[in-house]
Amino acid sequence: MNGDLGKEDASAVTVRAAMGEVWRIALPLMVSTGTFSLVLFADRTFLLKYDGASMSASMAAGNLFWVLICLPMGIASMTGAIISQYVGAGQKEKIGRFLWQSIWMSLVFAPWFALIAWQAPWLFTITGQPDALVPLGVLYLRILMIGAVGGVMETALSGFYSGTERTQVIMWVSLASGLLNVVLDIALIFGAGPFPEMGIAGAAIASVISFWFKAVVYAWLLMRPHFEQQYHFRRGFSFDFPMWSNLLFFGFPTGLMYVTESGGFTVMLLRIGSYGDIPLRATTMAINFNMIAFIPLIGVSIAASVLVGKHLTETGPVPAVKSVYAALVIGLAYSFAWMIAYLTAGDWMMSLYKFDNVGEDSLAAIVLAKGLLSFVAFYVVLDATQLILAGALRGAGDTWYVLLGGLVASGTALAIGFALEPETDGLRWWWTILAGWVTLLAVVMGIRFASGKWKSMRMVEEA
Repeated sequence: MNGDLGKEDASAVTVRAAMGEVWRIALPLMVSTGTFSLVLFADRTFLLKYDGASMSASMAAGNLFWVLICLPMGIASMTGAIISQYVGAGQKEKIGRFLWQSIWMSLVFAPWFALIAWQAPWLFTITGQPDALVPLGVLYLRILMIGAVGGVMETALSGFYSGTERTQVIMWVSLASGLLNVVLDIALIFGAGPFPEMGIAGAAIASVISFWFKAVVYAWLLMRPHFEQQYHFRRGFSFDFPMWSNLLFFGFPTGLMYVTESGGFTVMLLRIGSYGDIPLRATTMAINFNMIAFIPLIGVSIAASVLVGKHLTETGPVPAVKSVYAALVIGLAYSFAWMIAYLTAGDWMMSLYKFDNVGEDSLAAIVLAKGLLSFVAFYVVLDATQLILAGALRGAGDTWYVLLGGLVASGTALAIGFALEPETDGLRWWWTILAGWVTLLAVVMGIRFASGKWKSMRMVEEA
């Protein structure tokens, strides 16, 4: 009897330890990604105050920007998970050289980003956006592309800090970047001091500066001597084909998964935009509040990915599984609180858009957006589930399944969406498809995690 009780106590301690470990890594990342979501919310809210059409254009162009850069972003995002496996395998001296491979990868995509900027008018024309929004969207996208290399590079460099569990660095850099972005938004969108009024162009410039600010600060911090002693950054300054290939092998499917998910969402968004500016504006308003809840969960997903990677090479699959369960507890508790908020505080949320000079179109959009929050409330918990489980699978190196599962879910949702699209009320139809899509993602990620095949996978050779 006493022996059994002792085992239960040990198990309970282990679970509490897993919760503490995940929380220690995830909390700074949640603050960091939460700062990003608040900056997005501020960007779009400032643009609504400036001009409702600018807000709509920034939503469509911003999502298109993400779709077009998320392949290299996805590759770069695997840096943290692979570095965590180097840490777990006791091979810290290889981390500096590996990190350089992600930097070279960031630079390789610069011509692609330039091509996107050049072809921006064509991209908006073929998507069927309202004529009034095309010039604004083109301007916003072209300026954002100036920051694309910086965005990919800061994602890669931040992987060092997440992979080595120095997530507080990411938090403080993100807070500084977010504050800089908001201050620049106010100055450049509306005009302040020496800065002229730039509208949507000002919002894009503020974002570009914040991208490069983070990349420069991360790089500067990496030059500290004690990092060089452990991780050999300066000595690792070279091209290493096996490491480059390893990054691409595990990162490419992650990037394609990002393309699949963001591409599917953007297709739905563009379909909604084809019904007019008001439905698109209402969607932007609802998505703004969805992002406030969703983006901090990326921090929990990263924590699950990092800890799975480290434990698989250091202590084995049992602690890795407990880390995932701990991440799910945190993520589900957080998302459930937001579900309650969407259902009970929707009127208050929408009231934040009611400026003194708000136009009739925006007022109509606010009414529609209030109803859309019920869709967000339905899928927010499922979104947390699929995000954390997908992060755990990526941490093990099961990136090709995550890609395949995402393709199946996205393809099924879009096929149903287009095949059965009604002639009227397309707004609610595509929001229904969005909710069903998230549900499918949660199912396919849950099936793979439960199968346990990921437990035997590794992304680095163990010493």
